[in-house]
Amino acid sequence: MVVRDLDVAVTDWTKILRVLDPQSLERRIVRYDEFSSGADVGMRWATFVNDHSTEIQLIQPAPGTPMGDRLEKVGEHVHHLCFATDDVPAAMEKLRAEGLHLPGGGQTFNDPDMTWQKWSWVGHKSTHGALIEVASPYETRDDGNWHHAPGKFAYAGPGEHPSFAEAVPVAAK
Repeated sequence: MVVRDLDVAVTDWTKILRVLDPQSLERRIVRYDEFSSGADVGMRWATFVNDHSTEIQLIQPAPGTPMGDRLEKVGEHVHHLCFATDDVPAAMEKLRAEGLHLPGGGQTFNDPDMTWQKWSWVGHKSTHGALIEVASPYETRDDGNWHHAPGKFAYAGPGEHPSFAEAVPVAAK
């Protein structure tokens, strides 16, 4: 979620999760106080990590950045949902083949501080509002950081989930 004040949002979400999903408070929050890559330099974020449920990531963008401009235009809002995969570029190629809107053509990004971390985006024109982040899987070790976790919660293909082909048929070529 994009928020105006990260510290206030963390306090508020701590109260919410204490009641609704206390497991999310068992792990240390992963926090990044100055993102230093790409168009969103200066962004701050915090993630409530839950290995068995939904993770909540709060993002405070820097003023004058694309995300900061969006915050000023539309206010605090849900920014994106994230799906993990071990092969982000291959997933993006499959999404491109499906004809989905991929900002930047589906370019894959890397974090210079976490060289294993790759991510890309499916645009809101295809998702009906919220961006979809496609990212490398990760885990926390209660040290306030993310660590590479190949295969963790990652979709590896139709063989992994027998009903997947029935639920989402492959597009005709």
